[in-house]
Amino acid sequence: MEGSAKRKAETVCMTILGLVVAGLMVFPIIWLGFSSFKPSTELFSYPLHLFPQEPSGASYVSVVADGFFNYVKNSLFLAVAGTLITVVISAMCGYALAVYRKEIPYVNKVFAVFLLGTLIPGEILTITQFTVVSEMGLYNNIWGCILPVVTTTTGIFMYRQHYMSIPLELVESARLDGASEFRIFRSIMLPLGSSVTITLTIFSFMWRWNDYILPLMVLSDQENFTIQIAIKSYIGTMGVDWNSILAASILSILPIIVIFIILQRYITGGLAASGVKG
Repeated sequence: MEGSAKRKAETVCMTILGLVVAGLMVFPIIWLGFSSFKPSTELFSYPLHLFPQEPSGASYVSVVADGFFNYVKNSLFLAVAGTLITVVISAMCGYALAVYRKEIPYVNKVFAVFLLGTLIPGEILTITQFTVVSEMGLYNNIWGCILPVVTTTTGIFMYRQHYMSIPLELVESARLDGASEFRIFRSIMLPLGSSVTITLTIFSFMWRWNDYILPLMVLSDQENFTIQIAIKSYIGTMGVDWNSILAASILSILPIIVIFIILQRYITGGLAASGVKG
């Protein structure tokens, strides 16, 4: 009985601690949401208050009239196209690194080189990516924000770890039945990695949707701006349009929140299937 009471007390304490941590993480988003409905005079009024005293949706109207949905279209194209290419490349690389690990020498060393790439600072990678974009003639083109980042070591690692958990006898049996490598990959291995595919799709979409540095360097025309660059444009030489920034920020995070809430159970399953522990 004493041990049961102790475990119950620990569970209660951990639950309370978890709720406190969750509250601390969610509170800034709640504050952001309510502040987006405050007039300019209330944003920096003292004392601070959570709820707007004179709610107004003028900032949302202004952001939409400023062409916000065009920025949404650009961000959506970048995220969807980039995610599709990333998933295909990651799945193929993961398949090759897992299935041919015993057939081709140095496959594991090749994978180690992939992992070493994660040690390179992001700033250096961005500079080299911009150089490649310029040489390819993709400056001020949305594809210049997509192609340099379609490969991700995280995605390759997730697929490789998952495919390594699948017996190689399954692949060998398919080969004996006359199936081509692409047929084995498409009809057997890819469906078996569906949980990893869903997880990487969510992660990749979030990465592309929130990408800032590369689009900032590549895109110059306002018509090609993504959401994150459009939000930055509200900071001008004459001041900062805080109301527009708050409204645009809320509109930009809503799709991510909805996607995460709907598909969060697949994230846990995909991470477990790929052996990634957080």
